[in-house]
Amino acid sequence: MHERMRAAASAGAIKLEWARQGGGDRPLDAVVLQDLDRLADHLQRPTSSAILGQAAALLAPWHGQGQVDELLACWAQLKQVRLLGPGSAADFADALRALDAMAGTKEDRIVRQLSTQLFGDSKRLEALSKHLDLLTAETLNAPARHWSEVFGAIGLIKEPQPFLVAGMGKLRLTDQDDCTVIRPYLGVANTVIQGYMGAPAWLLTIENLTTFHQAARELSKNPSGVIIYTAGMPSPSWGQAYVRILSSLEHKPPIYHWGDHDEGGFRIAARIAQFATQSGFRLQPWSMQASRWPDRGQEAKAEQHRAMKRNAARAGWAELADQLAPVLFEQEGQPLNLPT
Repeated sequence: MHERMRAAASAGAIKLEWARQGGGDRPLDAVVLQDLDRLADHLQRPTSSAILGQAAALLAPWHGQGQVDELLACWAQLKQVRLLGPGSAADFADALRALDAMAGTKEDRIVRQLSTQLFGDSKRLEALSKHLDLLTAETLNAPARHWSEVFGAIGLIKEPQPFLVAGMGKLRLTDQDDCTVIRPYLGVANTVIQGYMGAPAWLLTIENLTTFHQAARELSKNPSGVIIYTAGMPSPSWGQAYVRILSSLEHKPPIYHWGDHDEGGFRIAARIAQFATQSGFRLQPWSMQASRWPDRGQEAKAEQHRAMKRNAARAGWAELADQLAPVLFEQEGQPLNLPT
């Protein structure tokens, strides 16, 4: 041990202070750090500041984008974010490259195809779901989201998803004849939708596929409205199709959203509300108040409840947010109830 200490002292990294008495066997009283960088070189290990500097250099092209600056600030305070420190900067850089690739397209991309194109590894993007979640979250302290919600919001999909619509009217499609919304529902690609023809009494978006199928069958008995499936967290291309449909509604019917009574459900509602606002509509909640089912659901944790209230407010539902019960309740467990 003393020989290794003397070697570090000879390198100018530390100073050894020995006891005044004891001859050749005198004990070592203290080890004083003289030069941290020299000590790191001697031990062949990088310092925290060196690792942070490397991370900052790697992420410099994305300064001011996403949560990059907040991430670097946390690392500068020697704090990790979801167990990720500055040593993971290369992974964040890859995640940012994927976000750049998605920013330049209006169409959804298949995850493994894009991953192969960018990294030569079909599963690389799936390994970056945590990094993509952090970079696209409201804040670094936001609760973790399921990978499907993270990818959906970006426009990354496992496989192509059709835009499903049920009810009355016709869809106007690119370079094709207008297509009647057949019963029980119609499915087309998001990107071919140019608008809508019809005068529905209402329009309702539904988060979950099982509930959409049930609602489509019920609506086919008397198709007075329109139901659209969001496929969970709607992608940007879904949002563009939705905006085109809303912009075609001349008589401005009420539009609603019905989803899960949990964190993800209200995040989805807030995103759809943004698309609705672009079209001059105000999204209204449908069957989104858990007090209607007092004996069902599970109790939400405090952080979950705060996130639900925050996103309900972001959706424009301030009154609902104020009264929101701390209950987690999935849409599939609710009785089917459609607008009239």
